[in-house]
Amino acid sequence: MLDGRDLALTVREFDLLAFLIRHPGQAFGRPELLERVWGWSFGDQSTVTVHVRRLREKVEVDPTNPRRISTVWGVGYRYDLADGSTGGDPATGTEERR
Repeated sequence: MLDGRDLALTVREFDLLAFLIRHPGQAFGRPELLERVWGWSFGDQSTVTVHVRRLREKVEVDPTNPRRISTVWGVGYRYDLADGSTGGDPATGTEERR
């Protein structure tokens, strides 16, 4: 649910969103998401991009200016908390990445 309304997510979208939410502030590359979310060690990495785009269309107020699922240029994608924070270490201002 988002803002009191049900979200119609595919299984793959749900798995991706659940994974990102469990790791707020951590950026993951497309190959890493393929492996960690869906257990794929090979495949077309553009599928991650497509699923992120579709998720943004469903969970973002303005999908062209995402606030929840951010692109970290040169790295991949991360989930930012609703309060605008990344979930990183506030003492150092750094984001956690695995």
